[in-house]
Amino acid sequence: MGLLFRQRLSFGVGHVLNDLCASMWFSYLLLFFHKVLKFSNATAGYLLLAGQIADGIATPLVGYESDRRGNLCNYGRRKTWHLIGTISVILSFPPLFMRCIGCSENTPAYAQFIYYVPLVIIFQSGWAATQINHLALIPELARDRAEKVNLNAVRYAFTVLSNILVYCVTWVVFDVSGEGTEQLSEDDISEFRNIVLIVTATGCFFSIIFHIGVKEHTIQQRFNINNSNISNSRITEADENSSLQSTDANGSIPDEKTCLLPSIEHSPCNLPMMKWSDWFKRPSFYQMALLYMCTRLVVNLSQVYIPMYLTDTLMLSKKYIAIVPLIIYVSGFIATILTNPISKFLRNEVIYLIGAALVLGACIWSYFLEAFEEETKRDIFFIAVLLGLGTTIILVMCLSMLSELVGQNTETGAFVYGSMSLTDKLSNGIAIAVIQNLNPCYCNCDRCGEFFRAVMGWVVGSIAVIGALALLIYAFTTKENDMSEPQGNEIEAEDGNSDVSINA
Repeated sequence: MGLLFRQRLSFGVGHVLNDLCASMWFSYLLLFFHKVLKFSNATAGYLLLAGQIADGIATPLVGYESDRRGNLCNYGRRKTWHLIGTISVILSFPPLFMRCIGCSENTPAYAQFIYYVPLVIIFQSGWAATQINHLALIPELARDRAEKVNLNAVRYAFTVLSNILVYCVTWVVFDVSGEGTEQLSEDDISEFRNIVLIVTATGCFFSIIFHIGVKEHTIQQRFNINNSNISNSRITEADENSSLQSTDANGSIPDEKTCLLPSIEHSPCNLPMMKWSDWFKRPSFYQMALLYMCTRLVVNLSQVYIPMYLTDTLMLSKKYIAIVPLIIYVSGFIATILTNPISKFLRNEVIYLIGAALVLGACIWSYFLEAFEEETKRDIFFIAVLLGLGTTIILVMCLSMLSELVGQNTETGAFVYGSMSLTDKLSNGIAIAVIQNLNPCYCNCDRCGEFFRAVMGWVVGSIAVIGALALLIYAFTTKENDMSEPQGNEIEAEDGNSDVSINA
């Protein structure tokens, strides 16, 4: 029996707080620190890099501890760490979009940097604890591939809705204030404060729903569920294909401890738990890390630099930093609805390549847009649609393939997700810091506009191509391994003169 609708819904909202904060973090942090607090390009980039490094370090550590222990009063190991992360985010995120306590316009930048760095570290560490434990719940709650895809789609649907909410709130707040110039300035600090308070309160509400509605299985319950799935598979397959039962030399039916069916994915002989160190022996682990890193780079870099591309390259008013990302995520929401039915007819790899092609098309189109042209305001909306569809498709498919990689090895699931997230955080932080340091000017000049044009066109587009190549390598080598080398314990059953080999 699959998960109930309310269980899927409760699980889906468990990452809303993270999604709301991440949307503001990637879309507006650099804008806020550079244009409102007047940090230099490099200083703002280093602040974001500090957060990404903290996140990257915390992620595998929290993942390892979550796999090993952390069950508070039988609350569940994943939910316990999720709760710790949620509290950390709620306490540390709002001050990031406010002027530091006791600071004024004349406070040195280094003093403000020292003030914000601890807040960034606490926020990113808490964010990591929430993220990887929410992801690690997917293999534990889902019983088959379709359910995993469904949970990933629901999860990302709420990610999209969360981003839509952030941009709607931003649009309304800026529109209602109606003060200042069309461009961002120091006068907009109160608007950012209102936005972050609304966002944090909303995320807190949905986190409560998650912790009330989701019941995490204990180790014994997960063991019983896996055994039940194995038994059901054996019965069903035996009824449909009784000829698959093999006999021994005396012509008798094998006993209950014998692995009968090659088509059973999770054999009862696969009882020994996989250690976290075993993942380093699997090439698919490194290939998936590259694919996940490229996917996240495409999603995050496009989200970080689309506001700057709009304001500095196309010279559009500040309301567009809410409108265009809003269109991107509405398109992304449509994509989440389509991915589940499409995945029944096409392989995840094929759907990923389609999404990568859409992203590449959006990058090429954005490179040739010019400021102050009448067609620009129209074309940017079409680019937003392509970008929204493409980034959503590649992320949902990548997460689904990652869930399949983990499979039934849920005892090390958090470590895998944590390791993938480590590559994501470090690569994003380094990439943004490098881009910020390469920014050729410190004002809204033509060179700055051309710089962000190159970032959206060449940088994001090139990473999308690399991600597609990484996917092809992963798909090819995985297929080769499936055909040639069984993974895990190999179980052999005699069938006359032949051996039947089953992958545990």
